[in-house]
Amino acid sequence: MLNNPKRGRERGQTLIVAALVMAAVMGFTALAIDVGLLLEERRDNQNDADAAALAGVQYLPQSPSTAIGVATEWATKNGVAAGDIVTIEVQSTNVANDTLYVELSTEFSWIFGRVMGQTTSDVPAKAKAVVGSLGGNNRMMPWALLEGDSDCLEPDGDAIFGATCSVKVGADSSQITGWYGALDFDGNGGGSAEYEANIIDSTTNTRYCVAGDTSPGCVSSVSVVDALTGNKVGGTDQGIDTRMAEGGTPCDTDSSGKDDFDEIFQDNPGPGATYTVICESPRLIIIPIVSYSNEPVSTVTIQGWTLAYLDTYWCVGNCAGQGHWEVQIQIVDAVYAQSTGFISAYQEDGGVTLRRLRPPGPNALRRRLWLSSASGLT
Repeated sequence: MLNNPKRGRERGQTLIVAALVMAAVMGFTALAIDVGLLLEERRDNQNDADAAALAGVQYLPQSPSTAIGVATEWATKNGVAAGDIVTIEVQSTNVANDTLYVELSTEFSWIFGRVMGQTTSDVPAKAKAVVGSLGGNNRMMPWALLEGDSDCLEPDGDAIFGATCSVKVGADSSQITGWYGALDFDGNGGGSAEYEANIIDSTTNTRYCVAGDTSPGCVSSVSVVDALTGNKVGGTDQGIDTRMAEGGTPCDTDSSGKDDFDEIFQDNPGPGATYTVICESPRLIIIPIVSYSNEPVSTVTIQGWTLAYLDTYWCVGNCAGQGHWEVQIQIVDAVYAQSTGFISAYQEDGGVTLRRLRPPGPNALRRRLWLSSASGLT
């Protein structure tokens, strides 16, 4: 059989094409490795910036210089070189000196990307942490502290931090007949069954805000809640029992069978709030402070929030008949960083202090553009 010289040339061309394809695949693989390392450094830098901002913001707005010092100290102790700290400064978002801004930048050395002309790239990271008060929220108990009628409130309606009182669920009020402090979140009644369910999960479909709050998220929000009339004896008892059973005792470090106060809260190292929340517990509750306009009470208006420790509850009288349940709480002045509520302007007597990183907003787009530019994709 005669050899086909054309077929031999085709095999030679295939080898050349295969070699070129292999070179391209290896090039893209090498670039992918570099980009992966670049992203890892970017993530590490961002984590460092976020953590430094949160470490320092706990001293705002009272001590700006301390906030900067603490953030700087945290960064250097955790491996951030002094030369990589671009700036750490105090800014103002809702009130003066309520925001800590941290900017870091490291230099990334490309490995395989050098064959494409990439040698080094700056890897920036920016973070802002803000301190404020709880403005809006959908995590609350269906109970209310009434302005002018609670041992836990000042005459002007501010919470008395450290005070212990009974939430007026079932207890006779000195001001009102027929309403005992229960709230109807959906406005459709629902009676004891819905009230009990709201005690168990302490969440609402609507996010309520303090009346008159114009903070982002609270503009045009709801501040009026329907009152739920009646004693609701069984709903109170069964709701709390179920809440405690389902929530368990996640903070019980001393195995006492109960989440004690000092297992949920610890002293706040910074100025402002007395405590900070260190553990989620079914005994950690948020209660609205409300006012009303007319009797019989059909609606109340939220004037503020308070954080409280649900201490104990007991039956007064014959709870199978005309008795009622008293719910004992302790008002707590604490930082609650885990709260998902809207953050409002910081108030020293705001009841619930929030500290959190600000949402990235347009920074997310800038980060994507930076990555494209750094990897030579633009």
